[in-house]
Amino acid sequence: MNSGIFLAENVEICSWPAPEDVRYEIKFVATPSDMPLLQAWLATNRCGWRPMHPDRIVNNVYLDTCDLQAYVQNQAGDSERRKLRFRWYGETWAGANGGTLEVKCRKDSIGWKWNARVDWPFDLTRRSWQGWRDGLRPFVPGPHRMLLDARPMPALVNRYQRSYWGSRDGKLRLTVDRNVQSWPQLGAARPRLGRPAHTVDVLVIEVKCKVEDRAYASDVLRDMPWRVGRNSKYATGVESSENL
Repeated sequence: MNSGIFLAENVEICSWPAPEDVRYEIKFVATPSDMPLLQAWLATNRCGWRPMHPDRIVNNVYLDTCDLQAYVQNQAGDSERRKLRFRWYGETWAGANGGTLEVKCRKDSIGWKWNARVDWPFDLTRRSWQGWRDGLRPFVPGPHRMLLDARPMPALVNRYQRSYWGSRDGKLRLTVDRNVQSWPQLGAARPRLGRPAHTVDVLVIEVKCKVEDRAYASDVLRDMPWRVGRNSKYATGVESSENL
């Protein structure tokens, strides 16, 4: 993937560095009851899958335009899409060590990210969304700040448990996301973090590798018990809003 020009809501940003972690991504969607079947597949697959590190709780604030451009792109099935999210890890709504503002891009089955580490302590329970954005903005580097200004609306907060696996040869990574909870924020002046919205409980399995290893990945996954599918936690969470 070439560095250089990146379009952010009709604004050309020419100062982006080379994108991080360009990868081929394959996604499968299962049900929580399929977890034993997945564990059996991981134990017997010829790749020799191994846990990479302990499970983590992943938290995200997804930011969008007032007309939900990122959501519309997803629903339209655009081959090129991007999302802006603020991510941190742990079981609280606060981050003493800040988080990461991520621009996640996708073109067909190829994904890449531009990440900006944000060393800003925050607590979602103590600020309005305007106060949260105003506090975040000075800590964000220039190109990310332009996109933050272009996508100012916190549309969704979500949280899930993620497991990490790697193949013995180091070529493939596999993540398993479960217990996904969503808190739609459309029209909210302050973070709404009470009871999560009702969504269908799923198991999201994603395999990632370097683009040059995609044929190898497809071969390894030939006996995967589920078909390749689509799942957007952001779109599903937004759709759970009563205000949509």
